[in-house]
Amino acid sequence: MFSFKKSRFFWLRSNVILILLTALLLLNKPYWEKNANVMFFMFVCTAELFIILLALVYGFQTKKTIARPPSRAIRKTNIPIGIFVFSIFSLFFGFAMSGDIPYPNSALIIYLTINMVFAFVSLFVPTLIIKLYEVNVYDESNGLITDFFRYVAILVSSLNYEVQIVLARLPFVLQRLLGVIFIAVLLWELTMIGLIFENN
Repeated sequence: MFSFKKSRFFWLRSNVILILLTALLLLNKPYWEKNANVMFFMFVCTAELFIILLALVYGFQTKKTIARPPSRAIRKTNIPIGIFVFSIFSLFFGFAMSGDIPYPNSALIIYLTINMVFAFVSLFVPTLIIKLYEVNVYDESNGLITDFFRYVAILVSSLNYEVQIVLARLPFVLQRLLGVIFIAVLLWELTMIGLIFENN
């Protein structure tokens, strides 16, 4: 059976993230090359098509279902740690590449690249990658070290996790096929961002 409600919810939630990513790109619009609007359009359209594909998968009832742990990852008490981790990582990785691509899009490149690495490993051990993320992010214990690694996991692999728990619903062959498509989409998006700032 297909649940339009679940599919629509996933599509809306995913598009909120897409809007945030496109907003990051638009922040550096003064640094775009002359014909960058075409690459920007292709960036958005490719992401949207993949989101629609995932939303369709998410809406179908399958025998294999992986639900995220019920505990909350982000609490009021650990938000300051999250802000600290995000600031340090985004500034460090962002400015490390700022010679070629301006900040914050330099940080976006790093984020997508790390998620692509996790997506590649997920082709071989998807369950392990999912569990690794959940062990760090949904750990019930509190503490500086726990919260630090919680936000590191969110920062470097949250995109891959969200995709993998949807793909985990599928049979082995389809799961790997869409996993390869996911890697190709990430590679394409990285290429589009590079072309947007090609002459920078």
